[in-house]
Amino acid sequence: MTRIPKPAADHGPFESREQARAAAAPVYDAVANLYGPARVGAMTPHTHKLLCSAVTAAGVSPGAYEHEVLLWVAGWGEPEMAAAVAGLIARAAHAGRDRRDR
Repeated sequence: MTRIPKPAADHGPFESREQARAAAAPVYDAVANLYGPARVGAMTPHTHKLLCSAVTAAGVSPGAYEHEVLLWVAGWGEPEMAAAVAGLIARAAHAGRDRRDR
């Protein structure tokens, strides 16, 4: 079983696609290590891991349909799009904890 690297600690805000791509680097690295040049669909499981890691770190347990949505997002766009969504989730969770701790 291949271990998928954890997403980068950088959760944005991202002002450019390049910044989001840097946060998605673990996805690109995992695919390159497994397959060499990326194949169609090869990034989906790794991008899915990036999204699920963000949701889990935020303390959220997705329902079955929500998990289907995460799978759809993972397969729909480039990993940097998922990194932007994961960054939003992480920052929203952090902001919620900050408000609660006041």
